[in-house]
Amino acid sequence: MSSVPPSHVRFLNVLNAIRQLSPAGSLTADEQVMLDLLILQWHEGGRIALSDLMQNNSAGSQSTIYRRLLSLNEKGFVRFGTSLRDKRIRFVEPTDLARHHMQAMDDRLTGLLSPYPTN
Repeated sequence: MSSVPPSHVRFLNVLNAIRQLSPAGSLTADEQVMLDLLILQWHEGGRIALSDLMQNNSAGSQSTIYRRLLSLNEKGFVRFGTSLRDKRIRFVEPTDLARHHMQAMDDRLTGLLSPYPTN
């Protein structure tokens, strides 16, 4: 008998699939949270000013945020850009690796959710 798993089981399956995505498996939990925050902001508005991120108290202190960004930069997920109009303004931008990660996440989620009917 084939039955659709309950929503919470499907949700946990999706979370597990995301955790298994490569190269995100190399990230710490804190780095993953920061990358998730960045992905949401990139989706909503493109480039993110470093100063705007530093004012986001929900992401931690300024030094914690910057340390996580540096770590994501070292692992190849983000790069820092500078405004052409004002060299004092720096941006956090996705790299090709981050874009690949976002696409892989989208593909994986689509594959996991497509066999189930939506209510």
